Amino acid sequence: MYHAIVRAKVRALWRTTGDGSGNYHPAVAMAAPDLRFRFIGDNILGAELHGPEAFADWFEKANQCFPGMRLGLTDMVVKGWPWNTTVVVRLRIEATLADGSAYENEGIQWVRIRWGRMVEDTVLEDTLRLQQAWRRQEAAAKADG
Repeated sequence: MYHAIVRAKVRALWRTTGDGSGNYHPAVAMAAPDLRFRFIGDNILGAELHGPEAFADWFEKANQCFPGMRLGLTDMVVKGWPWNTTVVVRLRIEATLADGSAYENEGIQWVRIRWGRMVEDTVLEDTLRLQQAWRRQEAAAKADG
């Protein structure tokens, strides 16, 4: 029963956070004060940071880099108990880039939750696709500007 509740809450969070509106606040509200967030890779969104404020700053940067970005949960595994829950999500990423082209990517998110608060969040996305999309964003900005 506990795992079903966690799955439902995670799905609801992804619907809100991933709808393209830029509303990342529910995800940040789940962050524990000692949250450790990592976005793996040497790219525009690559990060290793701590705490909800830095997590919110990362979301703000992601929304500035890829306005209207949509995130979708395609599969999920939940295991553990309330004091140490692991959630693994397979996700898809979509956006319309400034040059009008489509950006599509996929990734994996590994989250540890303790008593309803996210204490660790690690995201691994296809970094080559991400970097190529960012280059198109930069090229469009230079052409406009």
